[in-house]
Amino acid sequence: MTNCSKITKNLALAACANSVAGLRPRMMLINFDDIDRTEKPVAGILEGITLKSAEVTGLLWEFIDNSLEADCTLNKGTYRNTFVHKVAGKALLKTQEVKDEINNLAHSRVVAVVENKDNNSEETRFEVYGYENGLRMADLQSPTTDADGVHYSFSLQSEDNARESELPLSFYAGTAEATEEAFKALSKA
Repeated sequence: MTNCSKITKNLALAACANSVAGLRPRMMLINFDDIDRTEKPVAGILEGITLKSAEVTGLLWEFIDNSLEADCTLNKGTYRNTFVHKVAGKALLKTQEVKDEINNLAHSRVVAVVENKDNNSEETRFEVYGYENGLRMADLQSPTTDADGVHYSFSLQSEDNARESELPLSFYAGTAEATEEAFKALSKA
């Protein structure tokens, strides 16, 4: 029996190299119900994401630098602690295609795979937000006076009744090259 309330390892929590904050400007969104959940994470690492059929695909959303963020916060509960996963993006392009997809996203439950800028560990270069219960749009703003050219600012996050039991999963297929290929293969683009 696993005891989730007991720490088990000695850790060095400092690195000699500087850490690079932020995400690379691309995110893979996958409809929650399109994921075949037979593949389970091992020690917090998901080696791949299998889709239910060849007809479904992940969708690659590309941003400009510093316009995509991710966050994970602890929700202190009375009986159980959980985690709220959150991904936020800014769209600096306003086309009908962008509007249509944001409209669809407002009614979807998704999983997001993002890439960290920090390269201290290949295992944590990519992380998966919302794998257990999905993310839903929590906020959307469409200011018409933003001087930076932001047309849409949105956030996706765990719902109050469907939080995650862990920090975001690592997405790692054994090597950096294999992980990059696994990420790209999700969109088949």
